[in-house]
Amino acid sequence: MIITKKADNNPKKKLNKEELLARYEELLLQKEQYIKDGNSYRISYVKEFGELTAEVFKAKMECIRLKKTIAFCQREINAGKKIDVEAMNKSIELDMLAYKAELQSILKENKEASECETVTRYDFMVAKQIYRRLAKKLHPDINKMTEKEPKLKNLWNEVMNAYYKNDADRLEELEVLVNAALKELGEEVPDVDIEDLEDRIEALEIKIGMIVSDKPYTYGELLLDDEKVKQEKEKMNKELKEYQDYALELEEILSQLLLEGGATLTWRMN
Repeated sequence: MIITKKADNNPKKKLNKEELLARYEELLLQKEQYIKDGNSYRISYVKEFGELTAEVFKAKMECIRLKKTIAFCQREINAGKKIDVEAMNKSIELDMLAYKAELQSILKENKEASECETVTRYDFMVAKQIYRRLAKKLHPDINKMTEKEPKLKNLWNEVMNAYYKNDADRLEELEVLVNAALKELGEEVPDVDIEDLEDRIEALEIKIGMIVSDKPYTYGELLLDDEKVKQEKEKMNKELKEYQDYALELEEILSQLLLEGGATLTWRMN
C-alpha cells in the first residue's frame, strides 16, 4: 500500500498564463492520483476489515429480522388473530430484501478486494510516471481531440483503467499506441488553449480538498497506525457482541409472542 502526502494546493502568488497552465496540469494529475490512492486505501481497508464488517452487518440483519417478526406477531395478536407463520415469513422476507442486497454488495466487495494483487513500489512508480506523460497528451481537459476522436477516447479509457490497476506493462504498451495515434492525427504535441484557467484551478483545488478529507482517502491514515487498526477492530467486535446479545433477547420475546398467538416456530432466524 502506498501512502502519499497531501500537496499544498493553495498558491498565493499571481501566475502568468504559462504558469497557470502548468498549475492546472499539475492539479489534474494530483486529482487523479488522489482518487487512485483513495481506491487503493479502500481496497486495503476492505482487506483489513471486510470480513468483520460483514459479520457485524449479518448480526444487525438478524436483529432487524427479529424486530420485524415481533412487530408482525404483535399486530396479529392485537387484532385477535392467530399467527399465520407462512404469511409471516413471506412478509418478513419481502421486508428484508434490501438488507440482503446490501449484504451481497459487502460480500462482493470483500471478494474483489481479496483478489486484488499487492503492487510493488517499482510498478507503482513506473505506472505513475507513464501516466503523467500520457495525461499531458490525452487528458480531455488538456487535449480537446480526445473527446472528438473515438480512437483517442478509447485509448484514454484504457490508460485510466491500467493506471488504476498500477499495470505498468500495459501502460508501456499504451504509450506506444498513443504516440502512434497522435502522430497519425498530426497531434503529437497538442496545442493547449484553455479558457478560465484561474476558475478551473480554484475548482480543482476545492475538489482535491474534498477528496483528501473524506473516505476512502482518509482510510490511509487509519491503516498506517497499528494502534488505530486495533482500536477499530475492538470497536467492531464490541458492536458485533451487542447485536448478538440483543438478538438473544429478541428471540425470547418472539417465542413468547408465538405461544400467545398460537404458533410454533421450530427454526432459528438467519
